[in-house]
Amino acid sequence: MDLHSRHDQSNLAGTDTEDPRYGRTYIYGAYWEAGLRIFDISDVPHPVNSPFLYAWHTGGCLASGGSQAGCTWRAPEVGHWDDFADLDGDGELDSGPTGNENGGRASYIHYAEPFPEMVDTSHLGGPAGDRHLTVLAVEVLATSEGTGLVYLLDTTNYTMSNGNLRFEPALYSTWEIPTAWEHCYGSSCEDHANGDEWLLFSPHNLDSVYFPTNDADLPDNSLGGTWDGRLYVSHYHGGMWIVDVETLIAAGFSGQEMNQTNFDATVGFYLPHGSEYGEPLGSAYYDFGWIPFLWAVEYHDGYAYMSCITSGLYIAQLDIDKTVSWRIDEQRLTCISVSTISCTHNLRSWMDAWGGLLL
Repeated sequence: MDLHSRHDQSNLAGTDTEDPRYGRTYIYGAYWEAGLRIFDISDVPHPVNSPFLYAWHTGGCLASGGSQAGCTWRAPEVGHWDDFADLDGDGELDSGPTGNENGGRASYIHYAEPFPEMVDTSHLGGPAGDRHLTVLAVEVLATSEGTGLVYLLDTTNYTMSNGNLRFEPALYSTWEIPTAWEHCYGSSCEDHANGDEWLLFSPHNLDSVYFPTNDADLPDNSLGGTWDGRLYVSHYHGGMWIVDVETLIAAGFSGQEMNQTNFDATVGFYLPHGSEYGEPLGSAYYDFGWIPFLWAVEYHDGYAYMSCITSGLYIAQLDIDKTVSWRIDEQRLTCISVSTISCTHNLRSWMDAWGGLLL
C-alpha cells in the first residue's frame, strides 16, 4: 500500500462543529487493486494526548521487534473506492480478478492526493456548495493498449450508520494521454513486445494545484467560476502532462466521450531530452538511456519541478502560470533552468511530437 496523502478535513466541515468530520485527520491511501482507502488517524496513540495507549501500543510493538503481531493499533477505515473503468466494455470493471487487467491500466492505483481546497462546482453542472476532490493515478507496468488512467473523484459525501461515518466517493471522470488506445508498450504489446520497457509511458506521481481567480489580476483560464485547477502529472518517458481539473468535472456531468475529455482537458506537456554529455549509468532496474523518465512533478510558486530518474532535475514554467492572459491553442511550456534542452512546445503540435516519440 502506498500512503501518499495526509489531510486535515476541518476545512471540509467548514465552521460547522457538529459535522462529524470537523477537526479530524484522514489518510488517503493508494492501495493498488484495492483502490482508494481512507483512514481516520485522528486518534492515533500519542505520548502527550494519550500516554497510556501510547505506552501500551509502542511497548507491544517494540517487544515484538516491529512485527504485526505486536504492532496492533490500526487506523479505522472510513471509506474506499474501487469502481475502476470498464475499458473493454464487457460489463465488468477492468482488474486482475475481473478481466482485462492490461498491466493495471485502469486498476493499479498507485497515487492518491486530495485537492488542496474545496471548490464550488455549480458552474460546471454540480450542486450548490463546495466539494472535496481527490485525484488518483495508476502505475502501469506494460500494456496491450493504452498508457494508464488518472481518476478525479468527488469525496464530499458521507453516510452515518450506528454512529460510524463512511465516505461515499463518486467518480467525475478520467484522463489518459490522448490517443493512448493507439499505443502499447512492454512485454504485453503484440506489435513490438519488449520486456525492458516496463513503466515506459505510465503515469506516476502528480501535484494538484488550486488557483483562485477574479476579474482583475487573477484571470480565469478555464471554465469560469472563482477558481482554476490543474494537475501536473509525471509520466515517465511520456514527460510531464498538465491537465485541467474543471474540464474533468464538467465531463462528469455532461457524459462527454472519454477521449474527447482527454483532448479537452490537456493543457500542455513538456518532454525534456536531457544532456548531450556523459555516459548512461548502469542499473539492474532502470535503463538510464531512457530520457525523460519522470517519476515526480511538484508545482511551487509558478514553476514545475520535474524529477527524472535517469537525468536529474528539470524546472519549467507554463505561460499561464506567469502571465495574465492566454488562449489554450497558444500554450507553451518554457524551460527556465536547463540550458542543454529544447525548452518550448506549441500545443498545436504536441500530438505530432508525442506520436513521434513512439515511433
